[in-house]
Amino acid sequence: MPFSSIIGHDRQIDILKRALANNALAHAYLFSGEQGIGKRLTAYALAAALNCEAPGDGGGCGVCPACRKVSGGIHPDVRIVMPESRDEQLLATLSSKEAEKASDEIKIDQIRRAQDSLSLKPSEGRKKVLIVDGADTMNEASQNAFLKTLEEPPGDSLIILITAMPQSLLPTIRSRCQALAFQPLPRQILAGVIREKRGLSEDDAWFAAALSRGSIGRALAMDVQEEKAERARFVALCEGLAGMRDDEILALADGIARDRDGFGRIIDIGIERLRDRLVFQETADDRLLVFAGDVEGVEGVPPRFARERVLRDMELFIQCRTLLERRVSALLVAENLFLKLART
Repeated sequence: MPFSSIIGHDRQIDILKRALANNALAHAYLFSGEQGIGKRLTAYALAAALNCEAPGDGGGCGVCPACRKVSGGIHPDVRIVMPESRDEQLLATLSSKEAEKASDEIKIDQIRRAQDSLSLKPSEGRKKVLIVDGADTMNEASQNAFLKTLEEPPGDSLIILITAMPQSLLPTIRSRCQALAFQPLPRQILAGVIREKRGLSEDDAWFAAALSRGSIGRALAMDVQEEKAERARFVALCEGLAGMRDDEILALADGIARDRDGFGRIIDIGIERLRDRLVFQETADDRLLVFAGDVEGVEGVPPRFARERVLRDMELFIQCRTLLERRVSALLVAENLFLKLART
């Protein structure tokens, strides 16, 4: 897997390539950034570059047996540790009941097995590589056990921690790694990749790029039509509130609040739509909207829907999101939100 197969992240890759060329790699790296942004692919590319049979300026060749084994997650000198619930190879061997019990944490016994593996000499490649994917899921015991390896790393090894939440790691772990922060891909670049890989229209690709928050993995997995349908349902919901009696609104809130995650999605879409209104009021540029297909909904705003109203509603939606995150009753939050929206 050559570095050239990774989209974006030129600065981070250049740092790694120069370190490889100068034989100056750190003993441990911390790759942080949004889920699905390219951190794991970069870690695999670095592991391939270290063990490729014919490495070049671009890292691994991508075609030799060593590179193919790294890409497939089966190279004997490249160990990947992740929570059981994210390990597709492991889950494929489990029954449905066993899979349901798969842990969302990286357990201390996984760390200890990885430590034992690192202590051995490479069997096929030039360097042992340990990739901890989802490092933030290590519990306190796992992190403390892992700290010893970072303090006294074996000479022929490289450690790469991957996380979307570096703040969840112990400061002592973070301080012993060279940090590389991966930034979201620009919307224009991401839209182009989506069009190429998924064959979507320009508008749909632009929409998916906006919703993915710079994550190519999220964009490629997104159901664009379902996302559009959710926004249509949100608009219908808001328009329907105006003609409802209070008892009807409370009944609606009760039905929606039963699906806490679904209600959270409604709140997120509300925040997104209000953000679009503010942006369009300032710029009149539909290319800056999350959903450019809804430009009529944001430009045809009556005078009463002034900036103050948008900001007030934005504050209301954000407060509701905060209350949900604090595990306040979804029913109470939904009743408050819908009654206030209906009365304005």
